[in-house]
Amino acid sequence: MTRIIGIVSGKGGVGKSTVAVNLALALKAFKKSVTLVDCNLSTPHLSYYLGANDYIGTINDVLRDKMDIQSAMYNYNGVKYLPASVKFEDLIGVELTKFKKHLAKLEKNTDFIILDAAPGLGKEALFVMDASREIIFVTSPFVPMIADVIRCKEVLRQFGERKMSILLNMVTYGTHEIKRDVVEEITGLPVVGEIPYDKNVTESLVMRYPMMEYKPNSLASINFMRMASLLTEKDYEIPMKVKLHKMLKTVKNVLLPGNIKMPDNAEDVKKELLSNF
Repeated sequence: MTRIIGIVSGKGGVGKSTVAVNLALALKAFKKSVTLVDCNLSTPHLSYYLGANDYIGTINDVLRDKMDIQSAMYNYNGVKYLPASVKFEDLIGVELTKFKKHLAKLEKNTDFIILDAAPGLGKEALFVMDASREIIFVTSPFVPMIADVIRCKEVLRQFGERKMSILLNMVTYGTHEIKRDVVEEITGLPVVGEIPYDKNVTESLVMRYPMMEYKPNSLASINFMRMASLLTEKDYEIPMKVKLHKMLKTVKNVLLPGNIKMPDNAEDVKKELLSNF
């Protein structure tokens, strides 16, 4: 069965679209057929991330019954891609309720469908949650963002059972960040990966070239491969430089004087959550 994975975030700016693009390319590297769909109709970004501007159709055309979804697909280096229109007028007449029906036509010939949702809990995000069989929440390891994950998790209960997990993004392993095991305990969800902060990600965005292709041996790219290996249940040897990076950053941050320190246990973090919301 095709795995339909919604890449969701409670807040913008946490790297959700970066994750969607590079995870799709990492899955392709494991010989999986992948379809990537830009479901952020209000503020679409994926075309920019891919440096793509020569597509002939969009998800807007599909949802307005102007084009069949198969005809609107664009090929990006082996990944099938359905863009969203950047034109404001193309939002008029879009029927979000038709999305699941059209999406079903893509399931026959692909292993993974990656849906890049709009941030938050608006209509565009909700139709992705409804259409997805699995949800990966992209967040950074801070109290407000983790609180958003908990809110989204509660909303998802309306749509029945879903496999849910968390990807921690832009991790510096600093003492000011909520640790992975604490995130798992307070959310009740597994953390399937950590993407370390990597300046190459910003450079790749400026270059309009996905990270997996811009710097395939970077810390971020290696961790996208690690995450794809878990999803595909394929072996992947993590290079020693990644393990050393995490260890050295952790030790350095602990030893630096004057660092802000987050509680390292779930109960204290829960109190922090309750005090702020």
